Amino acid sequence: MAIVLPCSMTPSEFAAAGREVEMPRPHCPNCSARMSFWGFYSRPLRIGDEIRLLVHRARCSSCRRTHALIPDFVVPGRLDGIEVIGPGIEQMANEATTLAVAQRAGVPYTTARGWRRRFVSRAELLASGFLAATVALGDLVPRLPAGVVEIALCAIKAVGSASRRRLGAVGDNWRIANLVVGGHLLSTNTNPPWICG
Repeated sequence: MAIVLPCSMTPSEFAAAGREVEMPRPHCPNCSARMSFWGFYSRPLRIGDEIRLLVHRARCSSCRRTHALIPDFVVPGRLDGIEVIGPGIEQMANEATTLAVAQRAGVPYTTARGWRRRFVSRAELLASGFLAATVALGDLVPRLPAGVVEIALCAIKAVGSASRRRLGAVGDNWRIANLVVGGHLLSTNTNPPWICG
């Protein structure tokens, strides 16, 4: 399992820092006990060029589970960073072809097609959660466009704006959205945290 943490560094800065990246000691998402650091592992991230990140792990001494501590620009289960995926999804929603988006992002066609398919399949769920988070942060729901995908994109902008205003969050709307859903923006078998059971 992964715990997504806010990160003020760019992916390249994070990769260059290696073991020197300071991560907060989190509480276990399963039992709320304080976790201890439990080593590292290396993972690739494609942001135009492919870089390697050193990802910290944490272990709960109470329930004995380990979790990866990943920065908010990493989408679990995806090679590409959120800075590549998010704009690609927006471009496809704005009538760009999947092939054109794949070529601009420097990814295979099937990768861009997978982003679009997964986002479309989860758009209603993501829209409702992001709009609820926007209201919980004290902002009003914006005027919504027609279409589920367009509403989801509008909700991502709204929760990003509300998070920056209310919580002082840093990063673009996609990084904030990835943080809000705990990395499950495009997950295939895991729901965002607001879905129970």
